[in-house]
Amino acid sequence: MTTDLIGRDLGGDERELLDLYSRLRVMAARDDLAPCVTANVRVALAALAIAVTDLGLDFEHLLDVGT
Repeated sequence: MTTDLIGRDLGGDERELLDLYSRLRVMAARDDLAPCVTANVRVALAALAIAVTDLGLDFEHLLDVGT
């Protein structure tokens, strides 16, 4: 993704935030992690999801994607 939800180009910080968010989504979907790791990954993902949504970078409900 190179633009936000209204078409503005993403800056370096925004691209990095989206990368972290995407990587945590992948990790949260894994079923081979220890329960404490899964729980903490989900907490981190929720915090990043707030920033991603507030900045208009992406919009999704984490419950809708199964995490």
